[in-house]
Amino acid sequence: RSVIKNVLEFNPEILRRFVNFMSNPDEETAMAQFGKGDKYFGVAIMMVTMPGLTMFGHGQIEAYTEKYGMEYRKAYWHEEVDWNHVRRHEVEVFPLMKRRHLFSGVENFFLFDFYGVDGKVNENVFAYSNRAGEERALVLYHNRHETAKGWIRISAAASVESGRAGERILIQKSLAEALGLNTDGRHFYIFKDYKSGLEYIRSGRALGEQGIYVELGA
Repeated sequence: RSVIKNVLEFNPEILRRFVNFMSNPDEETAMAQFGKGDKYFGVAIMMVTMPGLTMFGHGQIEAYTEKYGMEYRKAYWHEEVDWNHVRRHEVEVFPLMKRRHLFSGVENFFLFDFYGVDGKVNENVFAYSNRAGEERALVLYHNRHETAKGWIRISAAASVESGRAGERILIQKSLAEALGLNTDGRHFYIFKDYKSGLEYIRSGRALGEQGIYVELGA
């Protein structure tokens, strides 16, 4: 989170140059680092919903565990494809990859602090929004084995051009502003929880004034 914040404060355009990956030939495989459960898929969904370039490692989708060096010409282990792992990608990850136009840009990308019910920022929760045209997305990932409850309302600071040559200023936006919502009290918004498939309706004014309350499991 601190790396993303620092980049946003300097120049959000740099996020376009990021290559988002969970493993490369110099590191242990994604399976060794993240396992096959919710931890892996949470990080994978972050990987495909952040600006920049998404890169899957060799054998990552098939759940291979052999570490492939740059000098490898072939695999040395005989590993079977984990089809359950592949199918979970097909359900949770691949549909998001087909919507990369919604996540790849930086013009409307904003990172949020997640305030717990105790009023403190929970650094284990990654919360960010993006939009393209009339499509809007809010992504939340809890990177800890416990329950997190709290609010997101105001974005972290991001630098924008001030209009003067070479000058940049820091701005913050409310969740409603980041998502381009109307807060006049006469507009309501329906959104769908990607994980559960459930739909919710919220007042634009409430989203502007209070943000949104979220409960996240492990």
